[in-house]
Amino acid sequence: MITTIPLAKGLEFDEVIVPFASAAYYQTELDKSLLYIACTRAMHQLTLTFTKERSRFLVF
Repeated sequence: MITTIPLAKGLEFDEVIVPFASAAYYQTELDKSLLYIACTRAMHQLTLTFTKERSRFLVF
């Protein structure tokens, strides 16, 4: 299933892939909230992809 982050709110998935988790795409507090929602939908596996610089909201 492919969905948008707002539509995924309240749902859970075995695996979640968040493409473009780059600093260029996730900069504001609203973006931080959306990224949090996306990352917390995964029950077993979370994959984040980014180019150049990851979002400052991703700490690992």
